[in-house]
Amino acid sequence: MGLDNLLSNRKAKKRLKSYLEYDHTPHSMIFSGPASAKPLSFAISFAKALNCLEDSGDFCDRCRNCIEINKEIFPDLKVISPDGAIYNKKQVKTFVSDHKVKPLKGNKKVYIITESHLMNEMTSNALLKVIEEPALVNLFILITDNTNGLLPTIISRCQHIKFTPPMKIEIEQQLIERGEDPEKSRVLSYLINVNMESILSADHHELLEKRSNIFLVFQKLIRKRDIADVLLDLTHRSRSRDKFIRYFVELVNLMIILLRDLMVLKIDRDST
Repeated sequence: MGLDNLLSNRKAKKRLKSYLEYDHTPHSMIFSGPASAKPLSFAISFAKALNCLEDSGDFCDRCRNCIEINKEIFPDLKVISPDGAIYNKKQVKTFVSDHKVKPLKGNKKVYIITESHLMNEMTSNALLKVIEEPALVNLFILITDNTNGLLPTIISRCQHIKFTPPMKIEIEQQLIERGEDPEKSRVLSYLINVNMESILSADHHELLEKRSNIFLVFQKLIRKRDIADVLLDLTHRSRSRDKFIRYFVELVNLMIILLRDLMVLKIDRDST
């Protein structure tokens, strides 16, 4: 386990690991990027690495602290999200009131502020005061996909790390480097955009079977036959919003693979 298991963003991972290696972690940081780049996953993983009991330069995911972080019960990690459209005064007090209190179990008390651009002037100034007078035991990580929504004075006092969504070729190459079959790596790179462990646990045969089923769906749509069956299947999936979204995203990604393969075969009939 460790930071290397997170997909892509090699430069960001190298920078985070250098902070750990030289024990020189900033007191406040900005992790910016779209949700698909998983900046929150990087922030939580970095919090693990700072508080891991077994690995001094990364995290083991096995020790008590790592397990408690995974279960969201670690007392020295607070992940804060806006209560409504913006952060309110009560939420800001969460870190203003106890930011100088020593960690209970770990080496660092980490505050992860998601959607940090949703702070108004009052809450932003309260945060600014805290990061202007940092306690050595604290780390503030501001997650945002819109740095324009942050006060320039806050940005100037934070180390800024940018995250980008992993490209398919990066996922594919990382899987191959780990010993996965190239064809399996190619299919998985289109279907999954989360952490490496989830990718490695995927059932390749099941994915190929789904791919074959998508080909049949595609045939029905093109030939305008049995479309009712396709619509009934979508209706069944829509009973659960999350289940439908996952199914639809998977459907689209499988169609992308199919269309890509058809284009490659059309250009080069000897391609496999």
